[in-house]
Formats: sequence, C-alpha cells, structure tokens
Amino acid sequence: MDTEAIVLDCSDHGEADIIVTLFCRDVGRLTAIAKSAKKSQKRFVNKLEPFSFLNISYNRKNNRNLAFLAEADLLASFINIRQDLELYALASIIDEFLLLGISEGEPDEKTFRLTLWALHSLDRKDQPRAILALFLIRYFDYLGYRPDLDICRACQTPVTPERRYTFHPGGGRILCSACSGDAGTRGRELSHGTLKILKAAQDCPLARLHRLKLAGPVLSEALALLHHYGRTIFQREINSWKTMQKYIGG
Repeated sequence: MDTEAIVLDCSDHGEADIIVTLFCRDVGRLTAIAKSAKKSQKRFVNKLEPFSFLNISYNRKNNRNLAFLAEADLLASFINIRQDLELYALASIIDEFLLLGISEGEPDEKTFRLTLWALHSLDRKDQPRAILALFLIRYFDYLGYRPDLDICRACQTPVTPERRYTFHPGGGRILCSACSGDAGTRGRELSHGTLKILKAAQDCPLARLHRLKLAGPVLSEALALLHHYGRTIFQREINSWKTMQKYIGG
C-alpha cells in the first residue's frame, strides 16, 4: 500500500533494522519495521528522521503485525526544525500529543492536514510559539475535547471584555469572575483577549489560521491553558513541554 506519512518516532531494532512510528494520511497511526535501514544507502538514508514528510510503500499481513516498510520517498525534511533548538522543542510537543491521541487504523484527515500546516509553519519560523497554541486548540477540538469558550457555564452569560474568566480543564469550561468563587476548584485565569483569539482559532478555516496573531500576555495565557488542558485530557505530564521549559524557557 502507498500513502503519505509523517515520522513521529523511530528506534533501533537489532543491528540493522529500525522501528518507525508514522502518522499516515490513509490509516492513521502505523508502526512499521524498516529492514536493514541502518545499512541502506538509498531506500531510507536521511528519510526516517522525526517530522519528515514521506510518501511510503508498506505491506502488512494483518492489523496485529508490524507493517513492513518497503520504500520511502522524502517529500519534505523540515530541515530548519532540526537545526533550531526552539523549533525542534515545539515540534516535539506536537509530536508527543499526536502519539498520545491518534490511533492505529483510524485515518484522520483533518488532524493530518493540521499537522502538516504546523510543521510547514514552524519550518518557515512563522511565529513559532503561536503555531503551537493554534495547533493545540484545533487538535483538542478534533479529538472531541473542544473547550467551550463562548459563555460562563454557571450563569450562561456571554463572554464580555469587562470581566475576567477562569478556565476549568476538568470540564473544558469557563466561569466568569462572579461565578468562579463557587466553582470549588482553582482554574486558570484568562483575559477576554485570550478567549477571543482562541475562539477565533477554533472556527477559522485552516488556510487562514496563520493570519491570527498571538503575542505577549495573550500568547503566554493561551499556552499555559493549553498545556494544563492537555495534561488533564491525557492524565499525564507532557515530557517534551518540560524539556522546552528547561532548555529554552516558556
């Protein structure tokens, strides 16, 4: 079978083989073995790197077996991501969330196109940290965890510039300042500007998503919210986020 794929992870297997985890346009997550890849001078050389965008040929006897990766043609290497520490750290966060959220045998065209958009944008160094925020707000939506950013869930009052809001990740909801004191749990405070840009990102066509600009306190608030929400959804730490904070801040 032939399909387009993005490399999410790879590891050595024996002396010559490589196990590679791919996000495929047609089949979702796919784990495959590339036989003799470490000795290959043509088929796989410099192709099975994280984030590489490939056209692959593979075979698999059944869904319980590893696929056999026969060929890989490089469509985009995203070389700037691999040569820039910040870009690599941001792409690694995207990679970790994909590994947590996508499933074997379940194609997801929307998430696949979103991932390619994010990698191309990062490779162009186009507001890199904002790209991570824009990716995540859409990705959580596609997974079925779209946060409700329109109204206070307690009093049902629409969001207004006059109030501060608190985001509660357990239910993916916001509460206004008048209601948050009764919520029983501490949430993450958000300004109207942050809510407005995240709401716009939820509904903006992908082709125009790059026009949304996040910077300064709005970007910091958005990233903090999305980090916390992602940890809540998957019930675990996001290791690549901790690495980014350790080495490049944020």
